[in-house]
Amino acid sequence: MVRSILDIGNAKYKIDRLALCRFREEARRNADAGADERKGEPCDVRPSIEESLDYVFMEVMQLYNEYARTESLDVLVRLKDKLEQVSLMYKSVALAEEVLNINSCLPYERRVPSSTRSDDFGGH
Repeated sequence: MVRSILDIGNAKYKIDRLALCRFREEARRNADAGADERKGEPCDVRPSIEESLDYVFMEVMQLYNEYARTESLDVLVRLKDKLEQVSLMYKSVALAEEVLNINSCLPYERRVPSSTRSDDFGGH
């Protein structure tokens, strides 16, 4: 992804559906790797990986569709925050890359939470 310095913060974000597919594959692999550790747990207690992935995918797509309809930076920031949370939860490189893509579409002021900005620069 190469952009001129003037394009950063002015681009419209388009979700990378391939990244979402890579995320699902990563999550499945991680779930399979962790299955041995959870053999002692009853199956009905823990939700299936497919159910949780479907729920996450639905939430992400709702936010993306709202952004596509409104082009609201507030919605885009919420989408970025959601992808960031899910990326950390599932340890997903694919979603971390999407967070970076969204950041490149945001003006600087919207990339960093306001509480962090004011703390770092002596603001109140």
